[in-house]
Amino acid sequence: MKLFQVLHQLNSREQTQFRHFVDSPLFNKREDLKQLLDYWLARKGRAAPPEDHWQALFPNQPFSRNQWNLLASRLFKLLEEFLALQQIRKDEAQTKFHLAKAYRKLQQEKYFAEAIRDAGLALEKQDFRDTAYLQNRHDFSFERYDYILSSNRKAKTNLQEVSNELDAYFLAAKLRQACNALSRQTINPEQYTIGLLPEVLAYVEKHPAYLQVPAIAIYYYCYRAINAKEEETYFSRFREAIESYQQYFPPYEMRDLYTFVINVYIRKLNTGAKIYAEEAFALYRLSLAQGYLLDDGVLLESTYVNIVVLAAILGDYQWAVRFVKEYQPSLKPEFRVPLYHFCLGRIYYEQGEQEKSLRQLVLVDTKASFIYLGARVLQLKIYYELGEYNPLESLLESLRVYLQRSKDLGYRKAHYHHLLAFTRQLLQLPTMDKAARTAFRQRIEAAEVFGEKEWFLRQVR
Repeated sequence: MKLFQVLHQLNSREQTQFRHFVDSPLFNKREDLKQLLDYWLARKGRAAPPEDHWQALFPNQPFSRNQWNLLASRLFKLLEEFLALQQIRKDEAQTKFHLAKAYRKLQQEKYFAEAIRDAGLALEKQDFRDTAYLQNRHDFSFERYDYILSSNRKAKTNLQEVSNELDAYFLAAKLRQACNALSRQTINPEQYTIGLLPEVLAYVEKHPAYLQVPAIAIYYYCYRAINAKEEETYFSRFREAIESYQQYFPPYEMRDLYTFVINVYIRKLNTGAKIYAEEAFALYRLSLAQGYLLDDGVLLESTYVNIVVLAAILGDYQWAVRFVKEYQPSLKPEFRVPLYHFCLGRIYYEQGEQEKSLRQLVLVDTKASFIYLGARVLQLKIYYELGEYNPLESLLESLRVYLQRSKDLGYRKAHYHHLLAFTRQLLQLPTMDKAARTAFRQRIEAAEVFGEKEWFLRQVR
């Protein structure tokens, strides 16, 4: 039941505050809701069937499913009101803003003016200059404009200010949305149309003063960096923007920004462009040290793997092993065991310890495609290098079937199809003549979206 699921997520202090909230006659006058919450708190959140709750509250009444659902629904509604109020109270600027709206409704002009001024001052005291900040600036300006207009239509207004604030918020929000969409499209078979995006980009370029606004600058350069086909200068400008403005954004937003550009480096690395390994690894270590990669103490599984792979590629094996062990508890429970074995297998492989790597890889049991395929690719390489051709043939067939059934690989699917095709051709290498071997090398070098070029080329030297 969602009521108890949400209650479980509250810490003890929040649970106590909610109990005081329910006890307040301003928000609740029903004794049965207080009793229901008290019974749940007394059990310290231990699960119990609805009938037990009902019996504790109404010992002389038969259990009624409809009445129980209504009771739980009423308490859940109070819980939602409590959570919303808690969020509002944490934001002084928004609290003052809503106070100003209340004074306006009461036609208290003096107090409205004080409250809307205080809202603006509180907003400027905040650390962040993200899109939410720009939206608040517009909303506060518009409230002042609307109040002036409603009081005296002939009075001078701040309409120009409202327009400027709206432009800044709109540009930043559109650019952020475009970055989100483009990033999603690189890892998932999703397509988005971001309306007015060409006009937004052109407008920013025509009015470069907007690039002094942190939220506009950082998302403009981010979009250009992850969308550019040839202009590598945008990567350096994006990194400069991150270094200049990171203090103006909440940690979760900085994590997303780092991830946007790192994903581009990873994608370029998958095409065989190894020069991006150092750049991506440096960004990962920087964002990890600053705490941006952890979300409520949880590290994304893809981030965990990417960091290990990059460290192994760059030969930083000791650091990689320490990282694998230190951050394993930070993974989601379902990934802790398979990713731990896969990452150790990858490190051992890069160190040339193939048998040791295989012992780790056979322990990788997961339905997650990126872990499964990563482990199988390593096994493929090891089987070939050790001359274990029978298990290699079996592995190739299982991979073929797996790829045929997979629908969520996006651009990576082409990579794995190249892998299968080139491996089967590689198995014919001893019978190839000089011309055939040369043609094989040329096909590998010409392949797009293929991150194993270096390994294959080493096999035909």
